[in-house]
Amino acid sequence: MGKHASRLTTFTVAVALLAASFVGVALHSTGNTVAAPLASNRNILVVARDLSDGKTMDPGRSYEFSASAVQQNVYDQLITYRGSNTDTPVPDLAASWTISKNARFFYFHLRHGVTFSNGDPMTAQDVVFSYRRLGYLNDNPAFLMGATSVGKKVTINNVRALNRYTVEFILPTPDVSFLAALGDVNFAVLDSKVVRAHGGSDAPNAATADHATTWLNSHSAGTGPFVLTNWVRGASGQVVLKRNTHYWGKKPALSEIVFQGISDATTERLEVSRGTIDIAQSVNIDGAKVLRSDPNARLVTGNTLDLIYMGMTLNPKVDKPLSDPRVRQAVRAALDYNGIDNGLLSGVGTQPNSMIPVGMLGNDAAFNASIKPRSNIAYAQSLMKQAGYAKGFSVDLAYDGGVTFDGVSYDLLAPKVAHDLAAIGIAIKLHPMQDTVLLAAYRAQQLPMVLYNWGVDFPDPNDYAGPFSPGGGPAKRMWYTQDLSMMRLAVAADSTANRVRRASLYHQVQRTWLAEGPWVGIVQPKGIVALHKGVTGYVYNAVYQSNFRNIKKNG
Repeated sequence: MGKHASRLTTFTVAVALLAASFVGVALHSTGNTVAAPLASNRNILVVARDLSDGKTMDPGRSYEFSASAVQQNVYDQLITYRGSNTDTPVPDLAASWTISKNARFFYFHLRHGVTFSNGDPMTAQDVVFSYRRLGYLNDNPAFLMGATSVGKKVTINNVRALNRYTVEFILPTPDVSFLAALGDVNFAVLDSKVVRAHGGSDAPNAATADHATTWLNSHSAGTGPFVLTNWVRGASGQVVLKRNTHYWGKKPALSEIVFQGISDATTERLEVSRGTIDIAQSVNIDGAKVLRSDPNARLVTGNTLDLIYMGMTLNPKVDKPLSDPRVRQAVRAALDYNGIDNGLLSGVGTQPNSMIPVGMLGNDAAFNASIKPRSNIAYAQSLMKQAGYAKGFSVDLAYDGGVTFDGVSYDLLAPKVAHDLAAIGIAIKLHPMQDTVLLAAYRAQQLPMVLYNWGVDFPDPNDYAGPFSPGGGPAKRMWYTQDLSMMRLAVAADSTANRVRRASLYHQVQRTWLAEGPWVGIVQPKGIVALHKGVTGYVYNAVYQSNFRNIKKNG
């Protein structure tokens, strides 16, 4: 999987004015900034981020960053990750669990006394409904519940309630990563009674029978500390959350969270310094340098499990030169990784060898360093000559124009890539695109070369090896479909409980990608979150970067 960012290139003040009217507070423009009087209220947290990727707030359908940011504060899952830890899941709605040795049978014993936002008690039947619905909706995140389609028939992982507080999963094949996946926001537990009352269904025909999404786009039915009360769509839109008075856990200090759409990194930096917003989530690397010496702001950074990568088609009908593995290896050898990571990005990030983050099982720092591509122009030129392209060729490179992802600007990165590849005769034609257009073309398998990002869903290598190997969604987009042995290798790795053996299998996955695959791992960025002074209680977590439920404002 991987949440997809969809960001527009401009910040439209007029839309922000419209969005503010829904919470009864007018915003006013000040040059290139937007002052937000809401931030002066110590009970209201104002979070600036780009909201343009928002398509739905329904956890059974959402697959985008802004929805995840909202859902981290509205919904709970069976398991979670606390503090900065992403290695060991801990209980959340489940008090405990047991897993069979073959990783096919999972039993979860639910916490007692949990209530939904309307006071309804949560039971195993709500868990079963939520997860059956997730699978049978057969939308973007349905694969998390093992959804597969044969004709019109959808098959999902078996889940049932053994009693009021016990849930059983029976998986068709061993899946070691399933426990980690249950911490993904798409595994939110919804109030089955409320969702059914608004047209929800967990039946096998839910893809056509379910009509609850419209209601869930402006309401919520979860157990989390906040509830969704309003969503104004668009890059400059707004999402409003109110405190859940029936929350089963520690009551949040905040009465309200407002996600305010601001897509310009400089605007966010200025506003968090002035205190017209409390948190900025799209500050770029240069902006972070300025804020480090700003007495009005505090930076929180940490390693992400996100990747910025380049994909190259394997289909000669889309681009003949790139379909040759020698050309793809030449591309990897032509890039100036040191210039990208330590020059352009000021050392704020790590070069992954391919598509499993550094520090994750199967790609520790030593292994990554041993196989990661290095710049070697002479070798790249020899590969180009062997492939019959000594004089080079031209190719289009699509990327998100105007987007800053984890502090990295695609508008700066793409020209650097083009400059590097020119050294071996590859003339890059840059195509900045709005993400809605780019993602549609990417999913339609139309792009010869793309710069894009993969946001972590759950902290396990299968979240990367599965999608980026044949059989996975991104692999299909680049026509990487022919190597069935690679598909079996990724499946075997996810079926192996022994960590040493499992790591060894992921070593093979990464070596195979470098030999034949479409991927270039450009950078694993660091997460940068800017807080206005007086904002306390935020802990950076690579999976839950937008978890604001424990925040306080002291001024």
